[in-house]
Amino acid sequence: MRLSALDSIQHGLLNLRANWQLVVVLFVQTLVVSAISLVGLVPIVLVLGFAFLRGVMSTFDSSGEGQLRERILEAGIPLILAFLAAGLIWTIAFVVYCYFQGGVLGTLAAGERRAISEGVRWQSYREFSVNAFCKLAEGLTWPIFWLLNLFVLMGLAALTAFGVVAAGLFVLLREGSGAVQFVLGCSVFLVLVIAMILLAAWMQLALAEIVTGTRSALAAARRALGIAGRRFPGVALLFLLLFVASIVLAIILVPVSMVLEMALRERMMAYLTGQALVTLAQWLSSGFLTVVGSATLVALVIGEHEATA
Repeated sequence: MRLSALDSIQHGLLNLRANWQLVVVLFVQTLVVSAISLVGLVPIVLVLGFAFLRGVMSTFDSSGEGQLRERILEAGIPLILAFLAAGLIWTIAFVVYCYFQGGVLGTLAAGERRAISEGVRWQSYREFSVNAFCKLAEGLTWPIFWLLNLFVLMGLAALTAFGVVAAGLFVLLREGSGAVQFVLGCSVFLVLVIAMILLAAWMQLALAEIVTGTRSALAAARRALGIAGRRFPGVALLFLLLFVASIVLAIILVPVSMVLEMALRERMMAYLTGQALVTLAQWLSSGFLTVVGSATLVALVIGEHEATA
């Protein structure tokens, strides 16, 4: 059954209610991936020296830049090995991220399928368990890994193409007025931003496709593009509503953080406690929004599969 945008949101909210534990899982994902990513800095810091880096960064000017360049040249092979080790650790962090995403998206897809067969009520969406999550994550880690790499490559290709086009236009118009060059630069930048937003939306649809249909990255990207073409108004409305919701959350939480800073600036412990609570609220609200958005797209994609079966 093909779902409208509002029906998809309703399914996403029911899925969130039944599998609310996924919000906690996303919080754990943030902590684990951040910790592994920070570990990736250790080899570089060990080679360059923490005290040296701290001194350079605290007074970073032209002289500090020269000192850093000299230190990098002095480090030589050990620094190259340190960067390779850092790249390996950051790749592990990326794989761990894909593992969590596979478990989250797989759980949401399984819940949506169960609700379709048993009836659309929130109890029918209940699917989360640690064993089921781990099993789904193991099966979806590498498909998601290759899909995300595909979109990273497409993003880099788009950036390169826009860079070449922008450079060519500036060379052609280098004799023009500053106003013309400014308008041209703003136009190119605006087109690039729109292209990146569309690419990100396409990637989110492809993630929903890869956990509900094919496990091939190329096939998932192609099918997601087809769904976006057939359901463009509904898909655009979904992403617009999710964007508005994220803006509303920011409008609510950012002033709270500013008020805490002004009111508790001289009471360090109270200020740190308040900021920690605000940060936790930001993480949890972001988790809620992420789960709802993912569940909504999963419901839309599964609905398309049911309608075209």
